[in-house]
Amino acid sequence: MAQQPEYNRGSWLLAEELLERGDPAFVDELRRIGDADKLAAFAARWYADPRPQARQLMFAYLAQPLNAFRHEPLVKRLFKYAEKNGDDELLAHFLVAFDRCIRRALIGGTHIRSWPDSAISREGNELRYYDYKQHTTVPWWTAKQHEGKRLFSLETRKYLRRRVWRYFRELGSKHSDRYVSAVVTALLQYTDEDVRDGVALLDNWSLVHILFDDSGSPRDEVIVPRVNGWQLADDRNLAELTAAPRYETIWKKSAEPLLPLLRQARCRAVRQWTLQMLEAHHPRALANLPLAELLQLVADPDPLVAQLALAALRASPQLGYLQVDQWLQLLEDANTELLDVLTELLVEKLDANAVTIAQAVKLAIARPLPIARVGLQWLQTKRPATATECELLLSLAEMEAEPLRGPAITWLHGVLSASSHFQPRWILDLLDSRHADVRAEAWKWFLNEPRGAHDVSLWQRLLESPYDDIRLQLVGHLEHGTKNVIAVDRSQFNPELIRFLWASVLLNIHRGNRHKPVVVSQIVNRLAQRPQEAGELLPIISVALRSIRGPEFRSGLAGVVRLLEASPELSGVVKSSFPELQVF
Repeated sequence: MAQQPEYNRGSWLLAEELLERGDPAFVDELRRIGDADKLAAFAARWYADPRPQARQLMFAYLAQPLNAFRHEPLVKRLFKYAEKNGDDELLAHFLVAFDRCIRRALIGGTHIRSWPDSAISREGNELRYYDYKQHTTVPWWTAKQHEGKRLFSLETRKYLRRRVWRYFRELGSKHSDRYVSAVVTALLQYTDEDVRDGVALLDNWSLVHILFDDSGSPRDEVIVPRVNGWQLADDRNLAELTAAPRYETIWKKSAEPLLPLLRQARCRAVRQWTLQMLEAHHPRALANLPLAELLQLVADPDPLVAQLALAALRASPQLGYLQVDQWLQLLEDANTELLDVLTELLVEKLDANAVTIAQAVKLAIARPLPIARVGLQWLQTKRPATATECELLLSLAEMEAEPLRGPAITWLHGVLSASSHFQPRWILDLLDSRHADVRAEAWKWFLNEPRGAHDVSLWQRLLESPYDDIRLQLVGHLEHGTKNVIAVDRSQFNPELIRFLWASVLLNIHRGNRHKPVVVSQIVNRLAQRPQEAGELLPIISVALRSIRGPEFRSGLAGVVRLLEASPELSGVVKSSFPELQVF
């Protein structure tokens, strides 16, 4: 038995079951069926199905390319039923589907050739056919084979585009409200893919009629309709094209139909047209929106929409009632290109005295520099009154705006040191920051703050720091004679933590070369005072002694020699620890 072609493998029983369930898989299964007679009979039953899910599946079917084999009867009958019944919504989906069914391509740089859902390009001396939906290219001579798998001839597609637009043209002249509602439904279906370039824009026969058909006198026309589609007028370019819709007086009546397009349109060309219409005919429409909706538009990812919404926000009478939390949310969600303007507006409209320390900190630690700068400015006008507020300020250690971190920490340690609620552990919080510049400022504060530098528990906890820069600073300050450590009883330090510190410095292969001889010296001094710790400390010295780096090896060897000179009784332990050394 011969194998069925791919396009005729669909199962009617399965398709009907999926339709009954309202399953989205119905569309794919239906498109696999290639029985034209059954499809024609099915059209009436499908159109008469009153269930909303059946209706949505019809819209999903029309959103697919018109290339399901032998589906011409189904498409034509659904179209005629919709036309006969004045089904504006369904015809809006047909309008978009028919607009998408023809795409032209430039041949040789100037000549435009029509081809359904395709383009023609030149590769060397060979013309190639590119199928946009299948994303494949084939030689020009095989293009007709592809055409055989598509619905309707090129001329029929052109006719269908003209016929569906004729319906909407008559609708606009007789029923303006229905026209606007149906057109908005259609405009929401277009995507950026439908207008990927200037030629593709002009290929949308009905879309161009809707947006740009009323272009004035012939000498002012930028585009003109031709048999094969829209064409640019002589000596004109698409940059001159501005919003000039068919039935412009209808759109001038109210901004209400335009607002959904501004919020939901998926096609940049439609959004730009909507912006031009609002600016030209309804300049106050956005400012009169509810504040929540206006704020959503300011946060729109499209900069054009966000800029227009921001201009409207400036003029909005509701702006004075915006609460601090709403401002914070607005800044968090806003388009990054508008942050400078938004922060200026924030400073202008919001009373800094109404901002709490917690809110100012939230601004200051934000990543965008304009927001962080405003937050820090407001913080610097305030003084924490409680220990809780002081601890809120410690969040500045995690500031994302790098240029402001240094000044912020300098201001912070001045404020916290002056507070009657000061606690030494706050310094440790800053020394544990993931930012090196914060740790550097915190270390200066630590050394210049007696309540921190003389706190043994603080030094003890610093010995466990995971950061190299802190460990290297500690090694230097464990030397005798350092003024900040004189008052600290180092005998209280946990010897295991000190050994950990020494080992981490000697094992560091990237940093600390200047400090490694210091560590060896400290270990030797420790052994001279406590020879009983030789078993724990000599393995640490071995790290330097066995290093392939000359300076480290020499410092380790010199340390062992000093140790034997100071404590000859350790020669046995040294010999067992370093059998490769010859001790005389």
